[in-house]
Amino acid sequence: MLELSVAVLIVCAAAIYWYARLFPARWGKVRTAVGLSAPQPTIGKGCGGCSGCDRSGKGGCH
Repeated sequence: MLELSVAVLIVCAAAIYWYARLFPARWGKVRTAVGLSAPQPTIGKGCGGCSGCDRSGKGGCH
């Protein structure tokens, strides 16, 4: 019975490893949903705290 438990743990660990390697975006969402990581801020969306932002609606900064 112990051998079966160890084999199941190894298979589960391998499945999680390959899922994370093959689908990194989805893995990040799963980790965030489970609470293992904080949501990452999106970079490049809007000006954020940029004081020299182009407010004409054409985008860009400085």
